[in-house]
Amino acid sequence: MPIIIAKFVSMLSNFLRLRSLILLLPGLALLCSASPAKAEEDLAKIYSDASAQWMDGRPEDAAEAFKYVIYRSSDQVLNAAALRDLAVLLAEAGKNGEALAYLMKGEILSPGDFYIHFEKGWNLLSLEKYQDARAAFEKALTLTADQDLANQARFSMAMAEAELGGPAAAIEDLRSVYTRYPYLLSPTAQLISENLVRIKKRPHAVNFIKEALTYDQRNIQAEIDLARIYEDSDFNVPAWQTYYTLSDLDPEENFFVKKEKKLRKYVKGKLDNMLYWSRMAWPAHKDPLPVDSGPRTKVGLYSAKNGVPSLVKSFSFIAATDFDLVDTRLGNISSGRSGMQWTVTYNEMNRIYEIRDSMGSTAHTTTNSVRIVPKVPGGAILIKNPQLPEARGVNRGDKEVSGELLALVREKGFWLINETPLENLVSPITAKLADGSRLPENLKALAVTVRTRLGRLSKLISHESREYHLCDSSHCMPFAGLQTENGPSAAAAAQTKGETLTAGAGQAPANFHRACGGFTANGADDGGRPLPHMTPFSFYSHTLLGPPERLLCLAEDKTTASDVYWTLLLDPHWIESRLNRTKKIGYIRAIIPLARSAAGRLKSIRVDGTAGSVVIQGEEPIAAALGAGALRSTLFSIRPIFKGRNPKLFILRGIGTGDGDGLCLLGARGMAKARGSKYRDILKHYFPLYKVSKAR
Repeated sequence: MPIIIAKFVSMLSNFLRLRSLILLLPGLALLCSASPAKAEEDLAKIYSDASAQWMDGRPEDAAEAFKYVIYRSSDQVLNAAALRDLAVLLAEAGKNGEALAYLMKGEILSPGDFYIHFEKGWNLLSLEKYQDARAAFEKALTLTADQDLANQARFSMAMAEAELGGPAAAIEDLRSVYTRYPYLLSPTAQLISENLVRIKKRPHAVNFIKEALTYDQRNIQAEIDLARIYEDSDFNVPAWQTYYTLSDLDPEENFFVKKEKKLRKYVKGKLDNMLYWSRMAWPAHKDPLPVDSGPRTKVGLYSAKNGVPSLVKSFSFIAATDFDLVDTRLGNISSGRSGMQWTVTYNEMNRIYEIRDSMGSTAHTTTNSVRIVPKVPGGAILIKNPQLPEARGVNRGDKEVSGELLALVREKGFWLINETPLENLVSPITAKLADGSRLPENLKALAVTVRTRLGRLSKLISHESREYHLCDSSHCMPFAGLQTENGPSAAAAAQTKGETLTAGAGQAPANFHRACGGFTANGADDGGRPLPHMTPFSFYSHTLLGPPERLLCLAEDKTTASDVYWTLLLDPHWIESRLNRTKKIGYIRAIIPLARSAAGRLKSIRVDGTAGSVVIQGEEPIAAALGAGALRSTLFSIRPIFKGRNPKLFILRGIGTGDGDGLCLLGARGMAKARGSKYRDILKHYFPLYKVSKAR
């Protein structure tokens, strides 16, 4: 009996435990279902934080976080997003084998994803697996109907074909892009030229590399290639001209300077006359300009990029009216007639300044500065053939000015400084910035912006020397001379005379840039494609797409679109050369984009080399390092293509020209032409916080 009771108690106890377990199952099930959701939520935050780390300039930390998300996440969407971002970062760093391993996993998750196969192709190309790379690009082509992506794939496929089928086969692939797609014209022509050189068709190669420069005048690599092809073809004078241009673009590159000096012997006649400087026989303004009662300013002429006037050894001048020559210490020393050419020269042997009249006779010698003063206020002076032997990167063309011209004594030469009414600068600068536009409302908007900026700059202390307020280079505002103005620009300046942009009680900065590419830094929408949520992949894929048709700064002729959307193929050798002048990095292994602004503009990059690394910060230093200052903007993606252990070239895909701040020059023209906007509406669009005010 006790045994039976014990068994009964045991059975009852088991029954109660089982019942309790059954009652607990719904709660356990709920707990189990909630746990993965919580985990996924945390992984989503890790993914978001990784994107923020990338924006903050920590790509390695971001890559590790993306790897963790890929390893831990069971959410296919999140997993695929992290995988594509990671692949971009690994490819940028030159870790192509590792990137390829993750892309293989991505192909399993998303076999129909264009970008997975496209990225596979690029990594295989860098691993020199050309057959597989071509197959990946061909597969990508079957997965998209988007013409931007399809032509990017064809362009990429031709690079693989150059190693497989040879140059002729690559040229055939490239021609299909060259004839159909305007946004890759310059790099496509560059690659066609490169392949024509390989099959010894140099005359044809010259034509295509010149086409590359026609479609993108800032393609510095095409300029280098053109110089090399000219020289190899024994076209010595064009080779000299091209090397001279390169030495102007990159004055510290000894290779260009040495080549230019070596090839000079083939040039017959005066060197300056064989270059691209403008030459004028007579002043364009025979009648005096209106004498403005507004502010006057002093402009340092023939200034370099740093804003300092170049040292002038000699120049000739023709005044449109009679004039006086004034020695700044001795007073009036001579007078001259209009239309007569005089010359001012520094005699280095005697260390004096000689002034010769139109007959070549010495009118005066001095050790003092000399002023040329028209007897009729507003009379124009044409500066001819300035000799600037030590200058580089300076426009040496003839230049027409109004007001007084001062030859300011300096050691072994002099500076040329023009004292002029500020208003006289507005029309010619407006005409130059308008780049051929004659739309009245566009020109008025430019005139107000130019006047405002000139007024503001003339009041700032932006130069070490107090002898002048403004310079005529890009340091302030480029001024090529009064001869650049035209009737429409003069009318626009006259119709807006005295009008400036104001911010409160003071003048606005009135910044401008050539092409914003869709959105300005102030948030003005010019019909661009909005940037997606910023991640490594979303930004990279954004740069693969061409501009939308409704973009205001996009011209009707799409072959001129390089100001808006551009692609450069850069040889690492020249980047190495620039960087090794000051930082010993050796051979480049990788160029890593670091911090970006919220708008995607690069704030810094890191260049890793065999001898060390260097971090480059700021728009101008980045442009100087990568393109000798010819880089359009810092809104770009960068991708290396390897051959062996070192990069063979870097592909930069960029948007816009300039920093995006203030007035978009091409966008303003688009508003006037496409929308019929009035100039005040244009200014309000780009300067929403400023108002147009007229000086009393």
